[in-house]
Amino acid sequence: MILPKSSSELKRLFETSSLPDIQRLHGEYLVDMLTVWPSFKKFSHRKVVYRKNGIVQGHNVLFNMVWGRFTLEEGICRDVDSGGAALINYDSHENSFPVRRIRDYIRCVEGGNLYIGRFYYRIADRLQFLGYFSLEKIK
Repeated sequence: MILPKSSSELKRLFETSSLPDIQRLHGEYLVDMLTVWPSFKKFSHRKVVYRKNGIVQGHNVLFNMVWGRFTLEEGICRDVDSGGAALINYDSHENSFPVRRIRDYIRCVEGGNLYIGRFYYRIADRLQFLGYFSLEKIK
């Protein structure tokens, strides 16, 4: 599936996409930054998702380096439509202070293989929206 390019079309796609089943998320997903940020897709930027001690968690890989450990939990994307989304939460002691402030909300676009996400950064007590990205399951 070819994703739209404009922020307004991406927002519409996010609004119409479904709530992902967190328990079914596992494996590797190629990350493609769709707006604002440069995409490192060609460098195989990916999220690796797995279950450990009954918790769905994961980390990012870029340039063959692991960074940004996270947990997945149910969340609500309040500034779009207050609908459900999977929250990728980087608030972990394993991450550096700047990384701990990242929050991503994702929804399923296509049968567990393609997700659209909204990238946020916590400043004080507010989440600042920074752009869209996609996650595509690596087979």
